[in-house]
Parts: sequence; C-alpha cells; structure tokens
Amino acid sequence: MGLFPSANDFKDGRGVDKDTPRKTGLGRFFELVGRDMNGMFLANLLTCLGFIPVICLVYIGFLMNSLPVMVVSAVVGGVLAGPVLAGMYDTVLRALRDEPGYWWTTYRRAFRQNFKASILPGILYCVVVTLQIFIVYFCFSMLAQGVNVGTGMWVAAVLNLVVFHMLFAYMWPQVVLLDQPFHQTLANSIRCMLAFLPHALAASIVQILFWGLVILCMPLGLLLMIVFGFWFTCEICCQIVSGDLERVFHVEEQIRAKKDAELSAALAADYAEDEDPSSDGSDSGE
Repeated sequence: MGLFPSANDFKDGRGVDKDTPRKTGLGRFFELVGRDMNGMFLANLLTCLGFIPVICLVYIGFLMNSLPVMVVSAVVGGVLAGPVLAGMYDTVLRALRDEPGYWWTTYRRAFRQNFKASILPGILYCVVVTLQIFIVYFCFSMLAQGVNVGTGMWVAAVLNLVVFHMLFAYMWPQVVLLDQPFHQTLANSIRCMLAFLPHALAASIVQILFWGLVILCMPLGLLLMIVFGFWFTCEICCQIVSGDLERVFHVEEQIRAKKDAELSAALAADYAEDEDPSSDGSDSGE
C-alpha cells in the first residue's frame, strides 16, 4: 500500500472481512501499518499542524521565562490541539476495529462529531504537558548550575510524567468512542488505570520514551514528529489498552448496535415512503 493517498482514499470503501481472525502483538502492529498507513500518516500530518499554535505559543512563554504565559498559551492552543489529537486517535481506533471506509470520509465525519467533546480534554492535556516540560527543565537547569533540587523533586517529576500519561492512555480513546461528560471520562480513566495497571504503565512508558527522544534530538526531533510522531505512539498505546476498554465498555458491541439501529430506521423510512400514496407521482384529480 502506498504511503501517499490516491483518489480512492477519499470515498467509501471496503474493510476487512468480519470473520477474519485478528492478529495480536507485533503481527497486528505491522498488519495495521501495512494496511492503514495512508490514513494514519495523513492524520498525523493534520495533528502536527494542529499542534503548531500551542508549540509556538508555549515556546514564546518559555523564552519569556514566564510559567503563567506558558499555561495560558497551553489553554489557548489546546482548543485546536484537542480535536486534531482526537482525530488521530479515532483513525487508529477505527483501524484496530477493522472498520470499513476510507480515511478522509470517516475522518471528517468523526472530526465534526468529536470537535466539542475534545476541546476540554485538549486543554487539560496541553496544560499538563506544559507543566511537565517546565518541571523537568527546571530540575535539569538547577542541576546544570550545581544546585541539588533533592530526590523528592526528581521523584515527583517522574511520577507526574508516568501517572498522567497512564491517565491519558485511557482518556483519549473514551473521548472518541463514548458519548459522556468529561468528568465521567476522567473518573473512568482513573478506574481503568488502576484496574489495568501493567497496561497503563506500558502505554505511559511508550509515550514518555518516544517524546523524550523527540525533545532530546531537536531539531531532528521535528522530523521524527512529522514522520512517526502521533500515529506511532497512538497505535502502540491503543493496541495496549483497547482490549481493556472493550472488556469494560463493550465498544464494538455498542457500535454494531448503533449501526443496526440506524440501518433499521433508514429501512423503515424507505418502506414508509414507498407506502405513501402521494409518493407514486399520480394525480388524483385526473
């Protein structure tokens, strides 16, 4: 499958046979990359574009050495970053469900549906990540000046990174899969994080290691973000936690039930229209 889209990528299409058994582990990862790389790569590009404002605004606050400016910048930038990140997760989760349809058709529909619901999670995500970057930078800058910030500060910084990314691993899939208030999403994320601790920890470590590598390799990290960035970490993390979410929320069952209901309603509407005497085009006055 080509890396870049063709005209066929922008219309409805066929998915995977429902009776085909799904692979697991690395086999599943490479299957999705080989089959859905177009959609994931394009969604990744849109996500990178959506994060440009928040990165630029936070960097301005960083140059000003002002944490309040950085936080306000994260809030403003999160309004756009949230929806594009939700679009990235939606693309990956559809691939994991082997859902029929081509990328652009499903992406734009899901983007509209998830736009409002993803703004508040996007703001929270950007604010937390900004604070984490500031804390880690503060610790290393103090260390470079020969000032020991103490073991407690380092432990707090590491725990902050790990715990919040464990939370985010279960938060973002719920944002795009479930129609519920944000406070319920956070509560569910905490419960899932504690119930499936090894999976949550693994997903968190993947995020921390990859984005840590991106930051350490700057400016080469920009290329890593464009080519691998969001799709790579989203795919791995979703593959880790999707089974947990399915076990708790029965997502695929709900989606099938919703589609069956929509199909039944459409068939009923068509049948009612066929039964309507006024729809046969005849003129009763003649």
